[in-house]
Amino acid sequence: MMTKKILTVWLTIWSVLKYFLLAAIAITVIVLILLASAYSNLREAAVQGLAGKKALSASVYASQSQAWDEALKQANEAQTDFSKALAAIDASRSNSVIHNIGLIRTQINDLEYLLKTAEILTRSLQRIIPIAQELGRIQSGSGRRNFNDLVPADKVKFLQLIYQSEPELNGLRANINIAILNLDKIHKIGILWPLYGQISNIKSELTDVSSLMKTASPLIKLLPALAGYPEASRFLLIMQNSDELRPSGGFIGVYGILEIKNGEIISLTTDDSYHLDMPASQSAKWNLEPPAELKKYLAVEKWYLRDANWFADWSQSAKKVEEIYSGENAALGQAQAPFTGVIAITPDFVADLIDLVGPITVRDVTYKSDNFQPLLQYNVEVAYKDKNISQWDRKDIVNELMDQLKTRLLNLPTADWKRLFSVTQEKIASKSLQLYLKNSAWENLVQILGADGQIAKTAGDYLMVVDANLGALKSDAVVKKNIAYSLSADGSGLQATLRLGYSHEGGFDWRTTRYRSYTKVYVPRGSKLVSLQGVDESTRDLSVSDEPYLDKTSFNFFFTVEPGSDKEITLVYRLPDFIKRQFESGQYQLLIQKQSGQRNIGLDVEFNPRQGKKAHWSDKLDADKTFYIGQNF
Repeated sequence: MMTKKILTVWLTIWSVLKYFLLAAIAITVIVLILLASAYSNLREAAVQGLAGKKALSASVYASQSQAWDEALKQANEAQTDFSKALAAIDASRSNSVIHNIGLIRTQINDLEYLLKTAEILTRSLQRIIPIAQELGRIQSGSGRRNFNDLVPADKVKFLQLIYQSEPELNGLRANINIAILNLDKIHKIGILWPLYGQISNIKSELTDVSSLMKTASPLIKLLPALAGYPEASRFLLIMQNSDELRPSGGFIGVYGILEIKNGEIISLTTDDSYHLDMPASQSAKWNLEPPAELKKYLAVEKWYLRDANWFADWSQSAKKVEEIYSGENAALGQAQAPFTGVIAITPDFVADLIDLVGPITVRDVTYKSDNFQPLLQYNVEVAYKDKNISQWDRKDIVNELMDQLKTRLLNLPTADWKRLFSVTQEKIASKSLQLYLKNSAWENLVQILGADGQIAKTAGDYLMVVDANLGALKSDAVVKKNIAYSLSADGSGLQATLRLGYSHEGGFDWRTTRYRSYTKVYVPRGSKLVSLQGVDESTRDLSVSDEPYLDKTSFNFFFTVEPGSDKEITLVYRLPDFIKRQFESGQYQLLIQKQSGQRNIGLDVEFNPRQGKKAHWSDKLDADKTFYIGQNF
């Protein structure tokens, strides 16, 4: 009985399916008949598209071989083929089935997006090949493989061509962005599904190229300053020791003078900052009053170059650095030519450059990227005594090391320029490289590049924790830090809780001692401090400052951490009402800026402003970070 019922149900289902299949077959046949008129157009699009792909591949191959004439010829043919393919696709839309049936129309659209991407990239190749051809001609004309080996006249031509190509490169980036938009429109499930993985890879690569070119554009515009073209440039170079943190990056133990003309380093000399500060300290003509904190915790009566970078905002520090450098020299009767700008670097940047060019040996000591900072510190702080080098001359080794690094970089093969560019990008993001240019137009470009090191003026929530190591030797090398920020709401507004963790993993020796920091916490202007815990009230030196120039309020305090111990400092403060309104309207955002020189900082951010709602992020503060909360939170 049961079997008979099952068979009856099965026969019923089969009869339904039979008619459905017959109907589907009939509809398919009708669709194919209706599509017949579009067949020739679609076939033409396929033939021309494949021809364009072949020509484009040939153009890329010829470019890699620097056969520029052939590369341009093949690019022109590819562009013609893709244009014909797109015209055929467009003609196929007159077919009623394609026009009226959404599913088929979608597949045709996907094919068009892919062909448009290929056509746009081909046009981009057509624009860039002549520039690459001319660069190759300049390079091959000197029979050299790197920029440094070019004769002076060819260096000028090279820089001129790069500078003049900026509009073309901007057009290329615009084309790439359009190509990315076209690829974004292609459906994953559809006629191009077997190729979707490749399409995603292409989109990812194009996104990387677009990002690279976004950085390249302001760099090209900055060529007159950075490469001394066509007028020579002169920079004050500040080397900030991040193992002894100061607000804008680290203690200034060494400074340098860098002169560049037409891409060639005319001179690069470095010197111990004490070689300027000590004579100035004896001069009655130098009496600049230091900030109260430096005077109190370092027991100094005058403001010297080594302490000039007292501001977390690099533009402020850079101006003060130049002011003090020029002032001390003037007090000693040493006239100085004006500077194009001030450049600050940390040891992390130098270490990455050494990793790029290879180990550097100076005075029988080999410096590698992983030992550069501790080994150099040992040699200038301890080992010099065993080598019968005077304390006055102990940092001469820096000049020798930088001279070798300069030579290696100038002789870097062009194949490694992309890596150099990437290293520079990374170090700008981490603030291991900061620039200040006195020309306001150039400084605007530095800001676009993200190398200005400025405290950002924001319309939303903000946080920056700035430590200043005052008399703690190189202890920042062994102090691990963590920032935990949480936000909560009550009836009267938004309250922020900031927990700062410090774990001292060092001891008492030539390099490290108890950690002593005068710390400034920058928050939105108008914030009100509720409490500060974890710092000895008798020594914390607490103050609250309004800093209208930065549009910030800062909470300032002093603390110590003994070797082998941990400390957690907790600040609770009320945020201004305008941030509460932003949160309630779903427009809240938080910017946390990284202090230059800080390394390995753990970051935790938590929002818990409503009952039962919570958002949490854990990250490393290796660059500035932005967090958002929308209306749905």
